[in-house]
Amino acid sequence: MLSKRNFGMMMTIILVILILFLSSAVLREYFNDYNENHSADSEWVKRSEETKETKETKETKETKDSKNSEKNWHIIYIGKQDTGYYESIQEWCTYRKAEFEEYSETKKALKKAEAYEKENTYLLISGSVLEKDTETVSDSLTSYVEAGGKIIFCSLPDYLVIAKSETLKNLLGIQQLRAKMVTLQEIWLYGGFLLGGETCYSFDELQDPDKVDMEREIPWYDVSSRTKTYMVGFIKAEEQTKQELHNEDMPAIIWRCNTGEGSVFAVNGDYMEGKSTLGILDAMVYESQNYALYSIVNAQNLSVTGFPDLTKENEKKFAEVYGFDSKQFCQNIVWPALVSVAQDGDWKITAYLAKKQDNVSKEDADVKSLVDYLKYFNEESAEAGISLGRMNDTDIQKSLEADKQEIEKQDITYPFSGAYIRSENEEQLSELVKDEKLKIFSDVRTICKAYDEEQPVFSWLTDWITTQAITMNGYQYTYKDDFRLKSIQTTLGYSNVQVDLYQLIWLQEREDEWEVVSEKLASNISTYWNPFSVFEKTTITESDTRVRRFLNESVTSSRKADKISIKVENFNEDAWMMLRTHGEKIESMKNGSWEKIEDDAYLLHLTSSQATVTLKSDTELYYSEK
Repeated sequence: MLSKRNFGMMMTIILVILILFLSSAVLREYFNDYNENHSADSEWVKRSEETKETKETKETKETKDSKNSEKNWHIIYIGKQDTGYYESIQEWCTYRKAEFEEYSETKKALKKAEAYEKENTYLLISGSVLEKDTETVSDSLTSYVEAGGKIIFCSLPDYLVIAKSETLKNLLGIQQLRAKMVTLQEIWLYGGFLLGGETCYSFDELQDPDKVDMEREIPWYDVSSRTKTYMVGFIKAEEQTKQELHNEDMPAIIWRCNTGEGSVFAVNGDYMEGKSTLGILDAMVYESQNYALYSIVNAQNLSVTGFPDLTKENEKKFAEVYGFDSKQFCQNIVWPALVSVAQDGDWKITAYLAKKQDNVSKEDADVKSLVDYLKYFNEESAEAGISLGRMNDTDIQKSLEADKQEIEKQDITYPFSGAYIRSENEEQLSELVKDEKLKIFSDVRTICKAYDEEQPVFSWLTDWITTQAITMNGYQYTYKDDFRLKSIQTTLGYSNVQVDLYQLIWLQEREDEWEVVSEKLASNISTYWNPFSVFEKTTITESDTRVRRFLNESVTSSRKADKISIKVENFNEDAWMMLRTHGEKIESMKNGSWEKIEDDAYLLHLTSSQATVTLKSDTELYYSEK
């Protein structure tokens, strides 16, 4: 039998537990400063004057370069513009603060290149240039390379053009032409070229057809012993055995050939296209120098676009598929799943709210629920952004003005510093922002936009507003995606993964349903980003701070013995660098810290405009008595 004393003690304990539980919830609610954007605490850095390309600054720049040309990087491009890599070459030059010049004729380009120091000058050639006067052009290029010049063939001349010219074959390091076209069974990207380690892209029947999108039919060139191969194709094993071929006989895709004091890099096929160009260029520069050091951003973003959707949309379809409306879907299904995925990989979420995704929907938005979402975001260290514009909108500016008014009615003063623009509305909204007609969301400092191979990953939209491109779709991952991810990480230490709610709400087929895409999302970002775990997870505004510094700063370095001296112009608080060595480790660093990314690759964090890195050999020598 329970005594009154014991009963009283039990009730007291229950009461204390209840009070503690309720008080913690009350305190959490009380201290939830959801109207504060903690990601926007850093200084809003303006575009530096040095990065503005006006007529006057260009003339001043050219005068300065003519006096100090030996200190600058020079990229001389020879070829057409409609190649798939032309825009990305220019983008790479912007990031590396390299001078870009282009010519249609090899003779003029070589004459210009001779005026510059060969160590910091690269000739980038489109293969079609050598289809006329092949022998003459090949002779001129060979002489340039033998004297220490460096050439990159972004694409190769036609197979038959190469076959007819011994000089060109020797320049490229090709010892035998085996077939005009061969079908590959595998492609191997060797480690140490792009970040991310060795990778095999297999084309056998066991692979998911949706992932296999890389070119597998290429000309078959057998390269000589003067070359180093970075990427190679393999034919079927039984065919290789039948022809009594060795691994070194397999079709080369990316390689380097040393000739005299210089070197020639070559890309066989359409692998140097879009943003993959960025990483390939940095890797080739690294392979042609005794070390490579350059600025990066060091930011990994998870951008959830169109979330939360404050309007019930596509209700009929939602009722059929899920049994409830899109509002309940966002709150009860998507958000908990996103939190779980983010926590597993230490990602930070940036959620770009949409009052309405598509004007087709005639329902009114539940703007009051935004307060709850802001509280959720604050508890998970997520950032709230804003989606600008909607689908099928005839008057975007009017819609945004109405959105702003409704948000302010809820006493929401949260500064939305990150905005998302869909590709369908990009041109119109960008012009409104540039013309300063869109002052509705005055706190916007960076705009996240769709991936476009012809547009840069980062740019200045105005002197105060930056753009950051989506780099990956979280719902899919193909061979080309993998190659692009490795390339952008190599060049920028950056990725921006999109989780798009529009695709889920206005779903068209079974593959668009949450059950399918959520499984792909969790699998993709928990697997393919592992080699880049050293890079920091950020929200879009935290990333923006680093992007601004990256675009403004310019880094130079020099080496004497085992010490590398680094100097950063336009330094602002801190800077992130990539250091790649050849078999050397970092022993110490002054005015900064470092972390290993992978073998021979290090992430540097500079806390001063000048820093020094001391290297040591990766090979230890031991003395033993016999």
